[in-house]
Amino acid sequence: AVLMDAGLAKFGDVAWMKSALDEIRRGTENGKLWARGTARMGAHYKVSRVPVIKKQAISAYDPRVIEATGISMMVSAQGADHTVGNVPRLKTRQMSNEEIFAASLKAQITSAAQDSLGMCLFGRTVNDKETAFIVEMINNAVGTNLPAEFYMDLGRDVLRYEHEFNKQAGFGVADDELPNFFYNEPLAPSSNVARFHANDVQGTPKQV
Repeated sequence: AVLMDAGLAKFGDVAWMKSALDEIRRGTENGKLWARGTARMGAHYKVSRVPVIKKQAISAYDPRVIEATGISMMVSAQGADHTVGNVPRLKTRQMSNEEIFAASLKAQITSAAQDSLGMCLFGRTVNDKETAFIVEMINNAVGTNLPAEFYMDLGRDVLRYEHEFNKQAGFGVADDELPNFFYNEPLAPSSNVARFHANDVQGTPKQV
């Protein structure tokens, strides 16, 4: 999409998209450039709409309308990874900011726990409701005596370690900001723009 926005092809040109992927596969000069990622391509072609956070490309979960997931991606230590705390179905325009932040944080904690235990995130709709049972299964499998709180505590610990790693690596509040076009360009058909800036969401990781 960034390459098409740069004018290299028309949106929807499937043949060109296939040829671009083939150039990446073959390692042509263009292919090597394009394989460097969305952020570097956007900078090279001077594109104004580059959908990245911490230089990682955002998936189709647009933070202008899927706001809680957007917050998860903003504060995520690894950048724009929607799987870090995906809550796409919330009617966030009918919720308070505190409710949105809390929903994002809970999803981040449970996702971190599931990642650490090697569990598929697609099972969150069931697993999030059965955390005590999951801990019981772990105890039965490996002979431990972990408390029911272990599951959520594990997720919190992971998030703390990730954020501390980023802090020591030199990441700061400004790195959590969305690209400007999310704030300036309404998204059809909702006409929504992003409402939350980096400073607004800093309380989320601090609550871990």
